[in-house]
Amino acid sequence: MDARTRPSSESGENFAPGGKGMQQRVEGTLESAGLSQGDTVRERRSAGGAGNEANTVRSRWPEWGTLFAYAALLAFAIPYHEPWVDEAQAWQLARNLSLRSLFETYIRYEGSPGLWHFLLWILIRIHVSYAGLHWICGAIATAAAWLFLFRSPFPRYLKLSLPFTYFLFFQYAIVARNYVLAPLLLFLAAIAWRKSPLVLALTLGLLANVSLHAAVISGGLAVVYLIDWIRERESKSKGERRRFLLYACLLVAFYGFAIWTAWPPRDLILSSIRGQSSIYLLRAVFSLVWPACQPWIVSVPFWIAMALWFYARRKLYFLLPVALFAAFSGEVSVTWWHAGLVIPLLICLLWITWSAQEKAPRELEAGGRIALGVLIATQILWSGYALYYDHYYAYSPDPAAAKFLRPFVQEGASIAVTYISSAEDQRVRAYPAVGILPYFDHNIFANMPYPYWWWSDRDPTEERFNALLPSHPRIVLVEETHSSPVASIDLDKPKYASLREDGYRFAGSFCGSQPRQLAAGETLCHVLFEYSGQPDPKKVQESQSK
Repeated sequence: MDARTRPSSESGENFAPGGKGMQQRVEGTLESAGLSQGDTVRERRSAGGAGNEANTVRSRWPEWGTLFAYAALLAFAIPYHEPWVDEAQAWQLARNLSLRSLFETYIRYEGSPGLWHFLLWILIRIHVSYAGLHWICGAIATAAAWLFLFRSPFPRYLKLSLPFTYFLFFQYAIVARNYVLAPLLLFLAAIAWRKSPLVLALTLGLLANVSLHAAVISGGLAVVYLIDWIRERESKSKGERRRFLLYACLLVAFYGFAIWTAWPPRDLILSSIRGQSSIYLLRAVFSLVWPACQPWIVSVPFWIAMALWFYARRKLYFLLPVALFAAFSGEVSVTWWHAGLVIPLLICLLWITWSAQEKAPRELEAGGRIALGVLIATQILWSGYALYYDHYYAYSPDPAAAKFLRPFVQEGASIAVTYISSAEDQRVRAYPAVGILPYFDHNIFANMPYPYWWWSDRDPTEERFNALLPSHPRIVLVEETHSSPVASIDLDKPKYASLREDGYRFAGSFCGSQPRQLAAGETLCHVLFEYSGQPDPKKVQESQSK
């Protein structure tokens, strides 16, 4: 054979087609580009021509069908969803305040950074309605589902089922709160992890400005990425190192802005949420087992299986964001919508480390997939229950109460708001009344100083109510909060008895409950009383002078 046509055999490598030497050189080239061979194959398929079967709609019909089903179910559910007061509070802040007031003063009382409020501020100024907001949230959730279905490395049985788990389908899609941004940003971070440090820095920076719990997750992911980068620093050029420092500075700037925005003022009433050290560990563990499986005890072996799965892949340190999230939740606070963030976080971590599955023993890999299957089955049941409950029962009492109050508002009647403290939490006060305000173009409550809630221990709403009551406002709205649904309103409570003695009659009540797991959870009730007598002009004049 001519030397010009003879295959090279330097270093004893076999460079015949499919030979080991050729495979090593190709893999080395891919690794230097930060890609796996599987990534390249997927990209080649997605970039192929019309004749490429992998790129045809026919070959991806399960994914397209799943995306259509996901979007169709959201479109079915959104019109029946009654927005909760937390959805209304952010809307009212963005609706009534300037950007400067939002970021310099009032967002600090909300216990979160201001990315969501900024987006709402823009949407309101381009005339998006309160109802339209929920369709935009549905579109954001559908975009996250599209990324997951068409860009994730998971096998098809996971792709077609995970989008319908409770937090991805309901809590972070139908409920219009800042957390709807988290899955989209986490999935973008997974895509950018080995491809674009700049995009990753921007994504993690935005994630940190979604909520405080999301900021902790973002910080954990940044630390994991730093560990990976340090391990590979010898292969980095000077240019890559300089860019890395630049991107790190950019991310730190995002973190600094989030801290500045969310730094709590001294009079923040919610600062009392810091827990007692005696229940710190219990709350930390609870933040992980609560949103995973039902009954919660099943979540313990689930997380053990996840830890073994990552350990078998030699990626146990990737669970650092989960550990930091639990530690933060144990120290500060955790609610249902906070706890659910670990689900898209876990998907993100599995996404990033999926190519390492070949290193894992088959037994541990199978155990991890079985555990994930249990979580998926459980949460799809939760989604079905939430969809059913939100369709047939009141998720929130606000639209019905607003409809009842509208004729009185049109008449110019005076409406006062007060509350009855629940045994679970005495800090809520009359805050649930804010949920009614988006349905009106002004603040309808005579004793509430702002058309949103001011989470300050100096809030004068209750003091103003006591001063206004002698003038007999036409309607008194009493707010009740409960940890579970109530069969009926106990009208024998002292405040209700006092109102009846003062000439008020019970006019009706409206309650709404959040579906959690397979039961209804936190419940808000608007209890309404109408004055049946004639107000004393002297008392009206005295109350107005005060």
